[in-house]
Amino acid sequence: MKKEYVEFFNRLDGLISESVCYYYPDKTSDILPDYTQKVKVETSIIKKLIRTFRIKNKFKKYYDLGNLIKSYNMFEDDYSKEMFLKVALYRISGSPILRFPIYYSKHYIHIDKIEDMVMDNTDEIIIWNDRMHLKKYDLSKMGYDVKLWYCPLGISTNFNIEQYRYLDIVKPEINDNVLDCGACYGDTALYFASKTKGGHVYSFEFVSENIDIFNKNVELNQHYKDKIHLYNNAVSDKTGEKISFTSDGPATNFINNSEKSNITTTITIDDFVKQNNIERINFIKMDIEGSEELALKGAINTIRTFKPKLAICAYHKKDDLIVLPQLIKSILPEYKLYIDHYTINRTETVIYAKV
Repeated sequence: MKKEYVEFFNRLDGLISESVCYYYPDKTSDILPDYTQKVKVETSIIKKLIRTFRIKNKFKKYYDLGNLIKSYNMFEDDYSKEMFLKVALYRISGSPILRFPIYYSKHYIHIDKIEDMVMDNTDEIIIWNDRMHLKKYDLSKMGYDVKLWYCPLGISTNFNIEQYRYLDIVKPEINDNVLDCGACYGDTALYFASKTKGGHVYSFEFVSENIDIFNKNVELNQHYKDKIHLYNNAVSDKTGEKISFTSDGPATNFINNSEKSNITTTITIDDFVKQNNIERINFIKMDIEGSEELALKGAINTIRTFKPKLAICAYHKKDDLIVLPQLIKSILPEYKLYIDHYTINRTETVIYAKV
C-alpha cells in the first residue's frame, strides 16, 4: 500500500478510536444541539466496537476513497489533514455517529461577553421568517471599530474566531482588495473593511431582505462606506444568465423557474474584474450555498493573474471536500491549502489557499 494511503488510514483509525466513546444526547445533525448538555462517555467495550464498525462501514460507502485521499494529501499541515478527516467523518450520511466536543467550547465561551455589547435592548429586527432576531452591537470591546445588526453566534464566528482567517498564514491584510461573495447581512464586508483599511471590499448579494440589512449595517459604519461596494448579482461560471431563487435569508438556494420565484443575473469574477477595471484582487471569500465550484471556474483568469488568498466554504455539497481542493490546485498548482471548521454542526467548513 502506498505511503500516503497508510498515513490516511492510520490517522482515520486513530480519530475513530479517540472519538468513538463520545456522544451527545441529541441525535440530529443539523439542529443546533443544546450546548449546556455535557458530552457523554460510552464505557461498554461491545457498544464501542459496534459503533466503530458502523462508522467505518458508512465511511467506505459514503466516499470515493481514492479521490478523498487525493484531496486529503493536498493539505499543507497536520492540523488541516486532521480537521479534513474530522469533517469527513462527521458528514457520513444520516445522523452523526461522532461528535467533537471542541466545537462546543470553541463557540460558546464568548457568547455571554458578546451579549453585553448590545447597544439598545429595545431594538430588534426580526427576519428570515422569524428564525433570526438581530440586535445592534458595538464591537469596540473586541477591538473592532464596527457597529452592526447581527446575532451573538455570527459575531463570534466572524469577528472573534475569525472563520475567514487561518492563523497568520491566510488572512486579510492592510490595503487588500477583497471579493466578498455571499455577503448576506454585511457582517463579513465590515469584518474585511476593518482589517484591510485602505483596501476595497466588493460584495455580492442578491436577496432583497439580506440587502436591506446589509445597507443598514453599512450606514452604521460611515467610516467604511466608501470602501464597501455592493453588487446585486450571483457569482457563477457564466455572465448574464437569469437564475431563479426563492428568498430564504442566509440559506437562499437557486431553484427551477416558477411563478413564485425571484430572478437574479449571474456574473463571473473574471468579467466583473475586467468590467470594473479593478487593478488587483488580494483576497476572495466565498459562501454561496453550493455555487463555489462554478464561481471558482468563473475566476480562473483572476486567480492566475493576481494569485489572491482564498477562503472558500466547503460544506454545502457532499463532494465539496473532494472537488474544491482539486479544483483550486488545478487552477493554480502553487497554492498551499489549509482547512478548518467553525461550528458544532455541518456548517462553516472553510478551505484556505495561499501561494
